[in-house]
Amino acid sequence: MSASAYAAAVVSVAVATLATFLMQPWMGPSISLLFFPAVLTVAMYGGYGPALLATVLSAMSLAYFFVPPRYSLSIGPDDAIRLAVFTAVAVVMAWVSSARKRAEDAQRRALDELHAALTTLRKVSGWPTFADAGLAAGARRLLAHAAAVVGCLRVVAAWESEDEPWLYVAESDGASPTIGRIAPTDEQTRLGVDLRDGATLACVGPRGEDADASAPFEVEHLRGRVFFIGVPATGPEVTPLIEIVAREVGNSLEQLAIHDRMQQVAVREDRIRVARDLHDGVLQSLTAIRFQLQALADQKVGGVAVGDHLLAIERAIAIEQRELRRFIDDLKPTPRRAGEPGALARALEALRDRLSAEWQAPITVRVAPPDLALRADVEDGVRLMVREAAVNAFKHAHPSRVSVEVQQDDDRSLRVVVSNDGRGFPFRGRMEHDALIASHAAPVSLRERVEELGGTLSIESSPTGSRVEVHLPKSEGLDSRF
Repeated sequence: MSASAYAAAVVSVAVATLATFLMQPWMGPSISLLFFPAVLTVAMYGGYGPALLATVLSAMSLAYFFVPPRYSLSIGPDDAIRLAVFTAVAVVMAWVSSARKRAEDAQRRALDELHAALTTLRKVSGWPTFADAGLAAGARRLLAHAAAVVGCLRVVAAWESEDEPWLYVAESDGASPTIGRIAPTDEQTRLGVDLRDGATLACVGPRGEDADASAPFEVEHLRGRVFFIGVPATGPEVTPLIEIVAREVGNSLEQLAIHDRMQQVAVREDRIRVARDLHDGVLQSLTAIRFQLQALADQKVGGVAVGDHLLAIERAIAIEQRELRRFIDDLKPTPRRAGEPGALARALEALRDRLSAEWQAPITVRVAPPDLALRADVEDGVRLMVREAAVNAFKHAHPSRVSVEVQQDDDRSLRVVVSNDGRGFPFRGRMEHDALIASHAAPVSLRERVEELGGTLSIESSPTGSRVEVHLPKSEGLDSRF
């Protein structure tokens, strides 16, 4: 309690005493009438301590100035009882009034806290997403937004990932949008506070700066702390805002990290796809061209056949140039589109002509129905699967003929069969998809292409030939046209 409250208690009793002196001729025996308001007023505005002081002073004033014999604290039994009752009633009044004042103060604090919470919610309710940017640029924008919400000059975030030993640091106002990476053995990792500490407090940041406040965050894959520098005001009302902003920063950092990781996975998968396309396409054709050149080198110069071979090789190289251009065009992001009716049949017939010229062996192609239309990516996948299966047969089985059959079944699923009369695979009999995976008996690239389109692969092998069958479900095609 402040000294002014106790001084007010003394003044209030003095005023009540003076007023009682002036009004006593009209008050009769009710000499305590004016002292009750004095005690009540002090209790309401000064609290329990000043009210108790006012009660004691009032009792002494009544006993000394108004209870006979006056100007003496010696009183009779009846007056002592009346004075004790007054004191008890005054103490109860003081306690009730003080309790009421405490309740009003608690209500006022609750309203202030509620107002501060609403202000905090308004500031963070429109928290934006930053997943459209890279990790470094997104982290910088995120921390700049956090600084604007708190109203501080600068925000620094330091965090650890569950599967990496590094400490990552990002700032809201760095010279360039970069993320620092500090080794666990570096002296700079001594932040002055443990990242696992759940307290919200002032501490030293990861760059050695003095932070006015900091708060931890822990999400599914990240754990760290956000440091706020240049906070305009500190106190209990700032703590909820700091803690909420730190949690929002942690959630946004995790979203950025996941988005960045997904981009890396997508780039890696795209590189694998390009490598597989080049292996199954251009490299296979160049292998056939190399074999033709070797055969040409063994022939005697002067015959007409040499010129025919050279023209065939030139045509094959020109075709592979077109294939390379197509692969480069496929790297560009384009929406999936429906193929034209009969496009698959024409593509397989062109492939048949090329492979027949390259390997000097007949190939038959049948597509049912002839006007079958597939989605563009499915059509490319089927063409490359047929190409790899046929080239593998020419390279390893040395057949005299190869046949290709593509048929849409009654349930509009797709069945692709490539058979030959060569030596077959090392195993004998029929192996389904799971058995092929377990035994590593199927060509890896061919199996990956089938799985990429959601299909299954089976191979039947005998000493007189082999049969490669691919089944693609309806869901991987294009509505009623597969």
